[in-house]
Amino acid sequence: MTLRKRLLWLFTPLLALTLVFAYGLSERILLSRFDVQDRVLLLNDVERLRSRLDTLVTRNLDLLKTYAEWDDSYEFMQGKYPDFVRSNMDEQSLALLGFDFMIYLDLKGQVVTEQWQPPELEEMLSVGSLRPSSYESLRLDILQLGKQLAQQSATEQDLDGRGQLLMLQGTPLLLGASPITNSQSYAAPIGTLIAGHFIDAERFESLQSQVDGKLQLTEPVSETLHWRTLVMPADSSLNGLKISPRRLLDNQQQQLDLQFSNQLNQPNLALRIDEGRRLRQEGQQAIWFFLLLTVTVGVLALLLIYLCLEFWVLRRLQRIHREVTLISANNSLPRLADQGNDELGQLARALNNMFERLSQSESREQLILDSINEGYFEVDTSGKLISANDALANIFGYNRTELQGRDFKQILNEDDTLRTQTLLQQLAGGSSDNILASQFKRRDGSVGHFEARLAAMHDHQGQIIGWRGIVRDTSEQMAYQNQLIDMAYRDPLTGLGNRKAFGEQLQSCLEQMQRKQQTLALLYLDLDHFKEVNDQFGHDIGDLLLQTIAERLRNALRQPDWAYRLGGDEFTVLLPEADQQTALKLAERLISRLSQPFKHGDVLIDFVTPSIGIALYPEHAKYAEGLIKAADIAMYEAKEQRNRACIYQPAKLSPPE
Repeated sequence: MTLRKRLLWLFTPLLALTLVFAYGLSERILLSRFDVQDRVLLLNDVERLRSRLDTLVTRNLDLLKTYAEWDDSYEFMQGKYPDFVRSNMDEQSLALLGFDFMIYLDLKGQVVTEQWQPPELEEMLSVGSLRPSSYESLRLDILQLGKQLAQQSATEQDLDGRGQLLMLQGTPLLLGASPITNSQSYAAPIGTLIAGHFIDAERFESLQSQVDGKLQLTEPVSETLHWRTLVMPADSSLNGLKISPRRLLDNQQQQLDLQFSNQLNQPNLALRIDEGRRLRQEGQQAIWFFLLLTVTVGVLALLLIYLCLEFWVLRRLQRIHREVTLISANNSLPRLADQGNDELGQLARALNNMFERLSQSESREQLILDSINEGYFEVDTSGKLISANDALANIFGYNRTELQGRDFKQILNEDDTLRTQTLLQQLAGGSSDNILASQFKRRDGSVGHFEARLAAMHDHQGQIIGWRGIVRDTSEQMAYQNQLIDMAYRDPLTGLGNRKAFGEQLQSCLEQMQRKQQTLALLYLDLDHFKEVNDQFGHDIGDLLLQTIAERLRNALRQPDWAYRLGGDEFTVLLPEADQQTALKLAERLISRLSQPFKHGDVLIDFVTPSIGIALYPEHAKYAEGLIKAADIAMYEAKEQRNRACIYQPAKLSPPE
């Protein structure tokens, strides 16, 4: 990470932490205060709405009481004013009073007269899907409520009347009742006057104007355990008002429910106020504006700091870095040009002194490395060659420049690459095994055997930064060892595998076939009349015949390495994953090729033919000894008729497994 990035990552978290801290304080202190003010505004809306409804109820009760304590109404109920209805209860008079209906009841609760002027059913407000079905149903329910109000007034001897806010068939309603008496109010009541009006869209709009939020009708609730009862003024005409706890819908909206009490045990009028959290939103905007200003100031400060560091520190460091990267052994001292008197100038002079000592040290080390006969190398953690001596370049046929930057995987095959990576991992884990013996590819494409001793290179923090090693060419030694091994497992006359190679290979094949659950065929060959060749023509001709037979045998097989000479004129062939039919076909091909005449100079030999015995694993035997014995028995059976192949017949002769 560059110094610029480090400075940026140092300053940016501090700025971010400051902003988060400032925002957290504003959320906890300022926004909470704004939220309290939003709650106060919502309660102010509730108070204005209550006052407005109280005024409506009081006005209606006052008008109702005026009519109920009017001498004309008193005389009408006594039957002394027959024109009262025509003169005082027409539609125009009802509209001037603001009532949608007016009903006169006698002491028995019977309707004396009534006047109705309700709004259209479609224009009436309603809650949910419940709406009035007809005017007649509304009339009957209102009469029933009016009678209940009249009974309560008579029982409690209340001469001032009663007003109620109700929900009737889902429709909001203001209903009032007052005893009918004379204007001096000394006469005993002779009936009850009931009047009221529906809260239609126009009246609801008047209520909506009292609040800043959105007002809507809701269904009354019965569970009001956590609701707060609003204390009513002494002169209030309303019975009571309950307020629900404030609900926060989101960061922008708040909600509160109101429910008015009544004395008729009827559904109460319930309202809901949805209002924006205006002060909180404005406060949040102010906070974001403040944070934006803070970020702007912080960015400007960061820019100013960057410019100061850029011109006074970073550019000088960059120049020192550029000069350091250009340093080579041919540079004349001083190598760094910065000669300031501050800390950076002192650093440049100290680096010049260090480079001079380092140059002398590297020259001595390189001289020592170039004087040794074994190859020396250094690679980084990715496997790129970063240093080598002349001996390593000569070993692989490159010059030192061509070796620089070359990947070690380019001179190893895939298996040796994986083995090398495993060894390096073990060395990194603390293993003491540091010798790698492997084949390496030279520049001319030839492959040699080499042995390398590896060691890890560490930085000042102890981290592995690469690997170094000494390489020794062991090609001649490996060739000699392979020659010894080949002599131990190769028949010197024919070049085929000998009896020892056959025994080890047979055992290995049997184990492999057992794992794979496959079959194996063993062919046992013997040359008929071969003794006569030695007797008539001498052992030299016999050896030439054996060499020819071995060559023909190799050419007849897809895998020549599976043919062996056990000694004398006895040969064997292994056929892994072969059945009886495959073995017989190969045996016929071998008989055809090996029976061809042999000619050397004036000598013609056409009487030597092979006899072949065949045994199958696991059909005839499950172990090597038993399989060899079965093939040998089959071979002797073939020799009885000469020049033929026989499959071992366990029914006739069954050798032990």
